[in-house]
Amino acid sequence: MWKEDVRKNWARIALEEFCAHIGVAFPFVFEKALEYCSSPLDPYSDYRWVIIESSHIPFGVLHLVPPLASLEPTLWEEWFMDRGGLHHHVLRNHPHERATDIWSGELSDVEHPREVLGLQWHHFNDADLRPLKYR
Repeated sequence: MWKEDVRKNWARIALEEFCAHIGVAFPFVFEKALEYCSSPLDPYSDYRWVIIESSHIPFGVLHLVPPLASLEPTLWEEWFMDRGGLHHHVLRNHPHERATDIWSGELSDVEHPREVLGLQWHHFNDADLRPLKYR
C-alpha cells in the first residue's frame, strides 16, 4: 500500500520526466528500487520528495528531504545534473566514514529545502543512484 502512495507522489512531482532530463533511468533507479524494497513500511515516510529550481543547475534538483533538520542523526539525499556530471549526494548531519565534503546552508538560501538549512552536512557523491533506504 505505501509503495502506491510513493508512486502517486512521484507522479505528482513529475519525477519520471525530471529523470529523463538529467539522464537517470527512472525504471531502474526508482521503480525497481521501490519494488524490491522489503520494508513493510516506507523508510522515508516522514520525508518529502521535491524538485527545486536552481539558478545554476539546469532542470533543478530533486531532494529527498528529512522532516526537520535537528541534532539527531539525519539523512538527506539529492539528485542533479551539472557540468561535472550526474550527482546523487548522500548527506548526513554528522561525520561519517564515506563523507568527502561538507556543506552548510545559510538560512537565507532559497535553492535548498528549508528543513536542511542551518546545519553542517557531511556528504559524498554516491555512484549508486538508488535511494539509500530502498536498497
